[in-house]
Amino acid sequence: MQAIFLYKPDVVQYDYGTLHPFRLERLWLADYLCEALGLFNGPDRVKRSFESATREDLLGAHRAEYLDILEAASQGIGAPGMVLHGLGSGDNPVFPGIWDYVLATVGGTLAAAEAIASGETRRVFHIGGGLHHAHPERAAGFCYVNDVVVGIQRLLEHDLRVFYLDLDAHHGDGVERAFYQDRRVLTFSVHQDGRTLFPGSGFVNDVGFGDGAGFAVNVPLLPAMSDDSYRLIWDRLLVPLLDAFKPDLIVTELGADALQGDPLAGLAMQLRGWWELMERLARLGLPWLAVGGGGYDLANAMRAWTLAWGAMVGWEPPDELPPPPDELPGVAGSMRWPEDFWSPTGAAPGLNPNGEITAAIIRQVRAAVFPHHNLSP
Repeated sequence: MQAIFLYKPDVVQYDYGTLHPFRLERLWLADYLCEALGLFNGPDRVKRSFESATREDLLGAHRAEYLDILEAASQGIGAPGMVLHGLGSGDNPVFPGIWDYVLATVGGTLAAAEAIASGETRRVFHIGGGLHHAHPERAAGFCYVNDVVVGIQRLLEHDLRVFYLDLDAHHGDGVERAFYQDRRVLTFSVHQDGRTLFPGSGFVNDVGFGDGAGFAVNVPLLPAMSDDSYRLIWDRLLVPLLDAFKPDLIVTELGADALQGDPLAGLAMQLRGWWELMERLARLGLPWLAVGGGGYDLANAMRAWTLAWGAMVGWEPPDELPPPPDELPGVAGSMRWPEDFWSPTGAAPGLNPNGEITAAIIRQVRAAVFPHHNLSP
């Protein structure tokens, strides 16, 4: 059965603005790196494009009046209350083609969901997805529509139980909100503490509500936390909850901004630690749907997503990177090509808050969540 890499090259043309940190060149770079390393060669893997979503596809996750304003803004038509819907801000600028961009983004994640639900594949990566901050009535955090919510809703239509793992440095608030009262979806977000980073949410005691109580899990990390913390979280939180929840598949948001050197976040995961996580995900043996997400250092993002796809297809990464192409698109033209697969792009933080601090956070999470699953805290 083939693993599927979903990539629509046309998406890279859209531009939030030259100075905006959300750079779609990341997608081009990751695709280039996978191609140069031969990661699309072989009968057990395939790269392909997909159809854009329709407006109707978005209505389960977003309010019609918000979509009306978003579509009008894409055509250069101002609308009363646009700012109240999060549009036109520094984070969420309005740019030409924004409507086509969001339809393409959602289309890729819907294609991934259908490929899993139909049994066509057990592993699929939509590299351009992962816009996890958008809410039903507004844009937020560089995200105009929430492709992750739309994709999970499609999986639920097929009666699948979904374990959603969000590795982005920023709390996966939009996805959590959508399923906060739904026990068919367990949302598990590992992120930098909301007291230190946007969106200012995702605390230990945010565990879901009503029927969904215990099915939202938040693990807020202090700045500079790194690989040791993620290993402890995997062993002491994620594995027990996977065993108790018994999902039909795992959906992962693979924001690369938890890596050391990201300009917008302060975590310090290393690329070797990231690779270890990707290998662990692959070894779970569950159907795996991955989307991209954040990651504002281009070199980190392209390597992290290449490693994720490599884990999906059973590849062993080399130390050396292929040389850069003769031309790089957009602002990638001024990037410093990394020395190898593993070197961080920023200086190591002076703090080392792993160990006992992480253990204390884990104890708090277990106390808040585990009793809902008949697990001992």
